[in-house]
Amino acid sequence: MKKIVVSIVVLCLAFVILGCQAQATVTVGPTPGTPGTTDQISRVPGGFPQFVRDALRNVPDDVLVGIGVAKLQSVSQAMTISATRARADISRQMSSMIQDMVRDYQASSEVDPGAAISFQENITVALSKSTLEGARVVEQDQTPDGTVWTVVWLDKNRVANEINQAQAAARLAVPAMASFNAEDRMNAAFANAAAQEYQANDR
Repeated sequence: MKKIVVSIVVLCLAFVILGCQAQATVTVGPTPGTPGTTDQISRVPGGFPQFVRDALRNVPDDVLVGIGVAKLQSVSQAMTISATRARADISRQMSSMIQDMVRDYQASSEVDPGAAISFQENITVALSKSTLEGARVVEQDQTPDGTVWTVVWLDKNRVANEINQAQAAARLAVPAMASFNAEDRMNAAFANAAAQEYQANDR
């Protein structure tokens, strides 16, 4: 009987010790929105190759990401087209941001809708002609099936500069939009972009 009691006490002590160790090993995760966090990694589709996923884990909050894909007989041509598609992906994101900014501005002002649309078209055309020299390739590699993947980053300051240059030209064509200031609306646009899942541009 004494042995049974001792055994029960020993088992209870063992459970208590194991419970304390389990609590001691619990760690607090990093702050959401910082590079490498779960919420950022969850934006990466499972079909992306590992080297692309690794590049996306380190994307800062104030950076737009473009992903391009190409598969051709010539590897050098595939690399060029993949990078071009990644930059085109960033141009598309910028155009979408401008569309949202102009729509929000028009809704909160007395600017004629026709003028707002004309301004948006002018600034979008100016952006489409931009070479996006500030966009840099941070990862480019080929998967075993011969597909070349490219990841391009463009930081917020560069985006603001591109948009400001485009809007300066657009204001000349549409004076009614002279008070529109894209830079004041960049933070909200980037916050919205940061919530979107990454997409690969393969067209």
